[in-house]
Amino acid sequence: MILCNMGVGSSMLTIYLPFIEAQGISHSVGSSLLTVKCLFSFLTIFAVGVYYRKLSLRLGMCIATLIGAAGTLVYCLGGVPAYYLGASLAGIAYGAGTVYPVSLLLANWFRKDRGLAVGITSAGSGVATMLFSPIVTSVIVRHSLRAAFLLQAAFLTAGAGQIWLIVRDTPEETGREIYGGEAAETASAQEDGQDAPLPRSVLWMLAVMMLLNGGVGFSFIGHLSVLSIGCGYPAEVAARTVSLFGMLMVTGKFLTGGIADRIGTKRCSVLLLTLFFLGCLCVTGMDGRSMFWLTLLAVLLGFGSSVFNVGPPLWAAELSSRPQYASTMRWMQLFYNLGGIAFTAVPGMIADRTGEYRTSYYLFAAMVAVSLLILFLVYREASHRGLTQGTVFCVSSDSKMSPCSLETYDHFAEIHIDLRGAPDGQ
Repeated sequence: MILCNMGVGSSMLTIYLPFIEAQGISHSVGSSLLTVKCLFSFLTIFAVGVYYRKLSLRLGMCIATLIGAAGTLVYCLGGVPAYYLGASLAGIAYGAGTVYPVSLLLANWFRKDRGLAVGITSAGSGVATMLFSPIVTSVIVRHSLRAAFLLQAAFLTAGAGQIWLIVRDTPEETGREIYGGEAAETASAQEDGQDAPLPRSVLWMLAVMMLLNGGVGFSFIGHLSVLSIGCGYPAEVAARTVSLFGMLMVTGKFLTGGIADRIGTKRCSVLLLTLFFLGCLCVTGMDGRSMFWLTLLAVLLGFGSSVFNVGPPLWAAELSSRPQYASTMRWMQLFYNLGGIAFTAVPGMIADRTGEYRTSYYLFAAMVAVSLLILFLVYREASHRGLTQGTVFCVSSDSKMSPCSLETYDHFAEIHIDLRGAPDGQ
């Protein structure tokens, strides 16, 4: 799903743009295609909850992928109206067929090592960028833009078929048990006492954090190349930097989930946001000659940016109960997409005034710093309210029992899950 609808169906539009503009389409119209895609992805979030309540995850994801394939076929018609319609369908496929349904699917199948599962699936978008981009470019150069559109449509149609053949909503449909064993039973016991929605204070802090993350996440990748060239590096060096970033982004997504499973979601998120913050500051040393700062920028942004894809499903899982997981994910994705819509044009506007993109990356650093601060506030508020992965009773070495969160397990000698005796009905 991530490979098809995020990696191929959505990200490839940035590869097509120079060739679309070469047909006589203006730069402003070409850029507006990305805005249209983000807009329809944002609007789809409002309906995606009802969509998947009416349909199974399997059928809903299959249809979403076919919508993406239809959008690519519309591109073949050529002309501005066709490109706008195709971008609209690509946005719908992105909104209905990526993070939201995949997160629900992983929640149904995994209790243990869920972070690793999220990381592996999130890497699909980076794999598509690495492998599909050179293929598409080669097809366009050797044949035509229309041939590349047909190839993508065929790939997405085949992907929809694979989803229908392989995906099942729950492990019970295949006669298997949910992965996690005893961890699944513990999580279920905790969730029985945590069905209430998240407090509004937590929800709105998450909304602001996701708004900032969306503004950065949708914008920084598309400007890496022009940033490097604007700082005086040759185009070939800029291209290699983007390739290095892509490889490290895929690696980071694979590793991030496993790291989160071992050191905790909060610590892992803080680490990644800090790496991204430091990566943005590397533009200070980029002078067109020093390869150290350019390489360090690619390394830090490559690893750090994985938090934008892997983080939200893990935050939703840790801060909300399973009954509230879907609504929490939908809330976060709504504001993440809104941030993308509101901010994608800002770096270009800044560049028009300053003549370079370095200032935009300082702005990205400031936005990530605020996001990091909000993350601390969210977890502090959740901890005070006993929301972080449920409230349990911990027995210390001196036999004193007190409520604690899962993050404090290592400070206690014994854990008791006894929801009936918890204060305030927890």
